[in-house]
Amino acid sequence: MSLQTEKCEAGLSFSDSERAASMLLPPLNALKAFEAAVRLGGFTPAASELGVSPAAVSMQVKNAEAFLGKTLFHRLNNRLLLTDAGRTYYPAISEALTAISTATENLIETEARSGLAVSTIQSLAENWVAPAISRFREAFPGTGIELRIEADPVDLLNTRTDLRVTYESNLYPQHTQLPLFKDVAHPFCTQAFYDSHVAGSGIAAVPDALLIHTDWGEQYASHPTWANWFRAAGLARNPNMRKGLRVGGAAVALELARQGAGIALVPKMLAEAKHPASLGVVVGEPGLPLPYAYFAIVPQSAAQQTGAAEKNPPLQAFLEELIPKDAPEETH
Repeated sequence: MSLQTEKCEAGLSFSDSERAASMLLPPLNALKAFEAAVRLGGFTPAASELGVSPAAVSMQVKNAEAFLGKTLFHRLNNRLLLTDAGRTYYPAISEALTAISTATENLIETEARSGLAVSTIQSLAENWVAPAISRFREAFPGTGIELRIEADPVDLLNTRTDLRVTYESNLYPQHTQLPLFKDVAHPFCTQAFYDSHVAGSGIAAVPDALLIHTDWGEQYASHPTWANWFRAAGLARNPNMRKGLRVGGAAVALELARQGAGIALVPKMLAEAKHPASLGVVVGEPGLPLPYAYFAIVPQSAAQQTGAAEKNPPLQAFLEELIPKDAPEETH
């Protein structure tokens, strides 16, 4: 369909002057530089906002002046003063750029709000966030979801993320932080492993070679360890990690335990997320409380635009699905 056909169908028509001449517009970057320089009071603050150098802003303003054949600024030492032409031109340019920005933002936000873009870390994706998405989709079948697996930190605004699900929140101080719950790590193994190695003699009798150790990566030093678990249980045992299995993440440790490769120390809610009775058992006391809570991070601009998560029904419903039914009340 041609532009002319589309315009006619929209109830518009082309005039003879429209057919004879194209729209007279200066370069957009030149208009942006001029508008920012006036609004912010100089080339330097305008350059900071636009992410370019002051010289680049000055050059763009000169491009606008050359296009118009008019001088927009009096340049007096380090001061800028609008000429009569500049004062006349600025209000219309400011209004036009604001209208373009608003229309673009509304269009993008309409597209973005047709679904939810959820970001999370690898260890939470399969056993916790994915089941929550499945439950959410039963209640909101028409809401699309994009699930991204990303390491912290994530640029939530530039990636147009609606929700970040992660462990602790110190990397997102500028955004809305919603604590979900605080977990406890427990030993986890299959029923067959429990019957063969734990029943009767306890976890203290499990050899070092069958202990699965987890390393949460270089960003963390507070993950639960078997040495800490034995200490909390009052047992003088410091297992040799070289003899056991060492893996780079709680989800991998959990899967190895489900395969019967050993016994892992993993967050309880993660272990119980998918039909625990058929896949394994959580055993042993005491549990080791994780030092930090799991958090849902809502990008600040999104929170401002929607009036907080509770005013966005799909987002609020998904947040509720993320909290396990038996999570401790004091942590969410």
